[in-house]
Amino acid sequence: MSEENEKSLVLSVEEQSEYASYIENRFSGLEELCENDEDFLKPWYMIELYAQMAGAAKAINEKVCPKRPIAFRSPETISLKIEDSFAGKIPVIRVEDVADFEDLVTNTAYRGERPDNIDKTGASFIHGKTVRYMILSYKPYSNVPAGVLGLDEVAWKEKSMQLRFGHECTHFFTKQTFGISNNILHDEVMADFIGMYEAFGFYKAEWFLRFMGLVGNDGGRIIFYTKDLSENVRKAVAYLIREAAFGLERWSKTEAFAAMTVGERIRRMCREGLTGMAKIC
Repeated sequence: MSEENEKSLVLSVEEQSEYASYIENRFSGLEELCENDEDFLKPWYMIELYAQMAGAAKAINEKVCPKRPIAFRSPETISLKIEDSFAGKIPVIRVEDVADFEDLVTNTAYRGERPDNIDKTGASFIHGKTVRYMILSYKPYSNVPAGVLGLDEVAWKEKSMQLRFGHECTHFFTKQTFGISNNILHDEVMADFIGMYEAFGFYKAEWFLRFMGLVGNDGGRIIFYTKDLSENVRKAVAYLIREAAFGLERWSKTEAFAAMTVGERIRRMCREGLTGMAKIC
């Protein structure tokens, strides 16, 4: 179905209800949390120190997932550090080997049960009451090849890591600030927007749409967030996502945007919701 047909798509009463429920802004009316609790970092300072002395792979197996240790193939390529970000300090594990990354995510985030889509996963954000950290890979972001974006392989590998860091820090920020981080498109649009801008210094709607699988034959992430929707509602949501992406691109070029901190940009997108992003200025 073409974009023009999606724009003129007529939804039934039931579909309108399903659509409205899906695009509902879950941040609307939420008060910001008063405390920025960093108590979760206390054990990580010791883990980080141990990683510096014994190696990150050993520290991870002994301190992070001792019940399900990993037989790392490339332990020398793994790093573990507490890093500064716009969302505050966060422990970050960076993994270069694809198999090592997938095994680590399986054994930590999924308690040893390998998920079906792990090959399409490039990052994991673990956020519990006392345990918070992220695991990042060097996979091409959203499985989009470097050449499609006009980049060389080495540059895209590094930019993919930077984009993932910004993306996951956005989720961390909304969780810290509002107490929620949802696995839905509103959150993903915000996280990709911030991640791309942090990595490149600009935002391209066309790249985001490639990541989602709405342009070209790569990417394809949108199916993970809309698979439970009926067909017409999925098409309506896809059209709204396109409008939101181009709205954000226009916004990113304004003087008002340039004057904002990263936190202010995220708060604005939280308030706007998907429908507001399409008209944001």
